[in-house]
Amino acid sequence: MKKIFYFITLILLASCRDESILGPTGNVNLNLHAVFAGQPLVLDQPYLFGSANQVKFDQFNFFISDVKLLEAETEDETDLLEVALADFSGNTSPANVQPAIFEFNTVPAVKYRGIKISIGVPSRLNKSSVQRYGAGHPLKQAFDTHFWEDGNSFFFMKMAGVYDLNGDGSFGTSPEDNPFELFPAKNGNFQTLTLLKTFTLENGQTVDLDLSVDVLKLLQSADNQTIDFTDPANLSTYNPENDDLSSLLMDNFGTAMEIE
Repeated sequence: MKKIFYFITLILLASCRDESILGPTGNVNLNLHAVFAGQPLVLDQPYLFGSANQVKFDQFNFFISDVKLLEAETEDETDLLEVALADFSGNTSPANVQPAIFEFNTVPAVKYRGIKISIGVPSRLNKSSVQRYGAGHPLKQAFDTHFWEDGNSFFFMKMAGVYDLNGDGSFGTSPEDNPFELFPAKNGNFQTLTLLKTFTLENGQTVDLDLSVDVLKLLQSADNQTIDFTDPANLSTYNPENDDLSSLLMDNFGTAMEIE
């Protein structure tokens, strides 16, 4: 009987410690905005690309992973999210442009100094065996559309569209125009970013963190020139495989993603 009482007492003490550690909490909404040259990205809308010709986008999405808040007064990191797909397929007109929103409840109410966010699927999950995940898992849901069997990797980002090669204002097929599919993948292109912004989450409060990704900046070379879509080598990252272009696109998240 004494042993049972002692065991129950340990459970109660552990429970009390957990509650004291949890303390006050609030809510955080992570809002990811897709933009082009600072303006909301609208799919199927033409944008000036470079000095003369236009481009339009049919698809834009990317994985975020290992999202953490950075506490300001300690070295602690608060885990928010393991992996999810930020998808902008619904942004088909200026009237219905929406960010990709991820909501987190019971976040410790403390002072933070920023957010750490990775782009892509972490290597521990970037494998075909992910099919064993439950039906509601983000990678299970995206497996059929985003897993590249030949490359044995998820596509970390999907950006597809058409470059108006002949400059006639319409967006057709090759050879008159240049459709592109920029789908970087593989563990070597995984990116982790730290975005600094000081804020305090009060008990019971909801804080919105707004991050933007500028697609134009993703499509710029090291000298800030737009990628040459007149060159067939720049129209695909996987068919045929183009490691250099994949690396450039993923590296560009470092300048294209900003916290507002």
